[in-house]
Amino acid sequence: MDGLEYKRAKYNWWVQRFLLREERMAVKYSHYLIADNMVIRDYFLEKYGKESRYVAYGADIPDGYHEDCLKEYGLTRDGYLLVIARMEPEYNIDMVIEGYRGSGQYGKRPLVIVGRLTTSFARRIVAEYAGDEHVRFVDGIYDTDRLNAIRHFSFAYFHGHSVGGTNPSLLEAMATECFILSYDNVFNKVILGDQALYFRTSDEVTTLLNGLEQTAGQYKAAFTRENLEKVRTLYSWDKIVDDYEAFFVEVMKENNR
Repeated sequence: MDGLEYKRAKYNWWVQRFLLREERMAVKYSHYLIADNMVIRDYFLEKYGKESRYVAYGADIPDGYHEDCLKEYGLTRDGYLLVIARMEPEYNIDMVIEGYRGSGQYGKRPLVIVGRLTTSFARRIVAEYAGDEHVRFVDGIYDTDRLNAIRHFSFAYFHGHSVGGTNPSLLEAMATECFILSYDNVFNKVILGDQALYFRTSDEVTTLLNGLEQTAGQYKAAFTRENLEKVRTLYSWDKIVDDYEAFFVEVMKENNR
């Protein structure tokens, strides 16, 4: 381990210790806990012996999609694979790239990666794959209509997030009817269930992509329809506002006794 790697490892160790300490303090001194994912709720109970109220995160379902937005990025309907994520290691972007480069989809459809390119991790992987015309890095897109269109018209969408909780971008992918290939962990699975394909390694990404034409024909319509219905019924902002209101009413009644 060289000096820079040692410094990074030491920094990460201190960050993890700090976050764990703050987590303990927050749980210990909070009167009420809210978890946005059932796995987090179970974690609070198992680790700290404290109950929490599950209230999900939410997403908006767009009224429509503007296919013309694709032209700005040189894309066509169903003609690309997509990643949208913060450019950090825990989102497994390099795993997806390596799996893609080893697959039969390589060169057939480009892999488009949307995320702000100013992080040190982003600079490293952009430099590493700079000579590969089939791996396209697009800076952050902050126009909602453009982003929704790029999601909706992708052939498949990679959700590589490996950290805890319910990730907003996963719900947004569901709301825009993406065919989702997801990193295999409990946080993602409790949201997606059987309505996604899963991977944990670059080899598994390659395997998924090699069979993608067949699995898309078999599952894409059903998966996207069922995930959209989940957003309507479980992750709509109207439902979430109602859930928070009901919780606040319970808290007020409890404190007024």
